[in-house]
Amino acid sequence: MRTTLLAAAIATYGTSVAAQESTHYKTWPEALRQEVPILKELAKPAIGVKPVPVERAHQETTIIIKFGRGGLMHEHTLRFADYRLTKAKVEVRGPCYSACTIVLAYVGPDLLCVAEGGLMAFHQVRSKERGEPMPLETQFLYSIYPQPIRDWIDRHGGYKKLPLDGFWTMYDRDLWAVGYPKCL
Repeated sequence: MRTTLLAAAIATYGTSVAAQESTHYKTWPEALRQEVPILKELAKPAIGVKPVPVERAHQETTIIIKFGRGGLMHEHTLRFADYRLTKAKVEVRGPCYSACTIVLAYVGPDLLCVAEGGLMAFHQVRSKERGEPMPLETQFLYSIYPQPIRDWIDRHGGYKKLPLDGFWTMYDRDLWAVGYPKCL
């Protein structure tokens, strides 16, 4: 069983999603978007969907990312979707590695700023258990990034060439150049 969005879907909606993982649909991310209403909405990303309960940010809240070390995709997805739903402001004031970059899919430039020294570090999605590449999950993650981020990844070789070990780093100046404002 996958330890990403599929695991979150199964935990929330039961095993019917797992049964359709790759038999009825072309890819499992498509199956999730088709079968699981909340993930269908989160994958857009769209406002108005209540995610699985997580610690909630408040509208007046400013979240500061000083060191986003990554982790499990589904945990970051739920956290960042909640930030979007509550319109929390996010300041990237340091490195944002791996799954932390999902913030770009859920918090737009109107609520996210990047300070000097802020950066996004991208790599292929890999399994937690064996560290093996997960190409469908990498494609899914790429597909939910905003167009300027996908364009940047494409200019550096495309999502299929993202490193498994190591990172492609999008520095503060790169993020400012594609429309993310500089934090004051």
